[in-house]
Amino acid sequence: MSSAVSAHGRYRIQTVAELTGVPASTLRAWEQRYGFPAPERTASAYRLYSDGDVARIARVRSLCDGGMAAAEAVAA
Repeated sequence: MSSAVSAHGRYRIQTVAELTGVPASTLRAWEQRYGFPAPERTASAYRLYSDGDVARIARVRSLCDGGMAAAEAVAA
């Protein structure tokens, strides 16, 4: 099992940050402010993101890069 991907095909926050270009601190802020993304948690409370989560995060980043506010991008 890689440290980047769990046995269940889930990604840890730093890996998601590298894949999407969204800093881990921003992912945590979005989760706190908007309830997005809503990753699974391990017994140790580590966030685990699915492929779908990664795709949606990348889409939100793209919308934000295009000038949309984060709150609007998350709701889109």
